[in-house]
Amino acid sequence: KDYTIKLLEHAKKVEAVYDVGPETDNYDRLLAYVFIDDVMLQESLLKEGLAAVRFIHKPNNTLEDEFREIQQDAEKEKLNIWSHQNYFQKDGFHPEVLK
Repeated sequence: KDYTIKLLEHAKKVEAVYDVGPETDNYDRLLAYVFIDDVMLQESLLKEGLAAVRFIHKPNNTLEDEFREIQQDAEKEKLNIWSHQNYFQKDGFHPEVLK
């Protein structure tokens, strides 16, 4: 959250770009790629090990393979969420393992 806030506070331009499918999900959340000063937020978060690839559904999956590759690199480097064994699991985040 802090990383994203910092990027947004210093941004000159923020854009949302939609994939080929619906623009919202069943919960009415926007499904968009967010660009902050021409840098994709999702990609930045994955590179920094601050996010995980989850809940991508066709046809809004154009960048899924790229995102998974970026995540694998962050995992190998043990960046942020990947530096704590079992912090991120299939059912979500487990902050209790940090204690």
